Amino acid sequence: MNKVSISSIKGYDDINSIDKDTKYINIVIDKNNNNIVNYFLNNGREYTYSDIINDKNGFIYTSYDMFKVGEERIDNIIKKMPSNLSDLERVRYLYISLGKLVGYDINLVNDKNEVISFMMVGYLNNIWSSLYYKKVTNLSIVKLFVYLCSKINIKCDIVSNSISGNLANKVYIGNSFLVVDLFKDLANIKGNFMTEYFDKYNSDKDMDKRVLYIIDDYSDYYLDKSFSNISKDENFLWNILNITLDILDINSINSYELLGIYKKIFSKYFSDCNIGISNFYLNNEYREHFMVFSYNDCYYSYNYARGCFIRVDYNYLVDNIKCNKIGLYMNENFNLRERGAL
Repeated sequence: MNKVSISSIKGYDDINSIDKDTKYINIVIDKNNNNIVNYFLNNGREYTYSDIINDKNGFIYTSYDMFKVGEERIDNIIKKMPSNLSDLERVRYLYISLGKLVGYDINLVNDKNEVISFMMVGYLNNIWSSLYYKKVTNLSIVKLFVYLCSKINIKCDIVSNSISGNLANKVYIGNSFLVVDLFKDLANIKGNFMTEYFDKYNSDKDMDKRVLYIIDDYSDYYLDKSFSNISKDENFLWNILNITLDILDINSINSYELLGIYKKIFSKYFSDCNIGISNFYLNNEYREHFMVFSYNDCYYSYNYARGCFIRVDYNYLVDNIKCNKIGLYMNENFNLRERGAL
């Protein structure tokens, strides 16, 4: 029986502990480790990789190819950082850049799925697999933020900031600290809105211009102007959606973050209107998520291939649900015209 060993690499000298039986490599991510990473990028194709944080080894391993892609994406963020930023601005830049890069997958949400792929959850809890797929869990995103901060020599911890166990980051700058929750801010960042969870620094336009988040102003400002005099005629929802299309780069936004954006828009500007959002999926191997917006028996969806909103026929939706070509996620309130239509 072949012996397989794990090597924990906390410092460069630990590379000497690797022997012919080593298959699994754990790499420290809460300390600057560029020399270690470069060694394995050049010499580590035969290994699989997990992380070490707070002296605890990870147990979900990923392939060399995913490790390499993940490191390339980290390196790309660091290389594009503007010069002459303060430490706070550098942390803000990392926060925005990581938020632009990764997203969440509705197929991993407990109350939306009868069955969840625990294999995929495991993959996404590994920071390098997570970067490879550009999808995160609450655990992987806080570890990724620790890792990014370590690259610029800023101390960052993982903390729980709610009774439900949600994880966030505590970042130390000078003699103070800030608590940030990127997982909750993903939709805001995808839509170029003011963030809500970067401690008390969420609406500093000058800083956000310096870190290349905005050019002139946040999407909030442009939506405020555009929705100030919208009329509730028969094209009400169609007009709303097309206004947002002019302001938001929708094709670059994952469907789950887009869901969060439209919930925010409808809640803020049209809370007195009965605008519906229903989550559907294509019944294929990818279980692709799409949304249907509804108002007064009018139905619309966004077509990523065409880059526009399209009208959707109600009967087409119902017929395709009946023949199992599309499905509704759990706990959805799709407005059926007749009881028992499905």
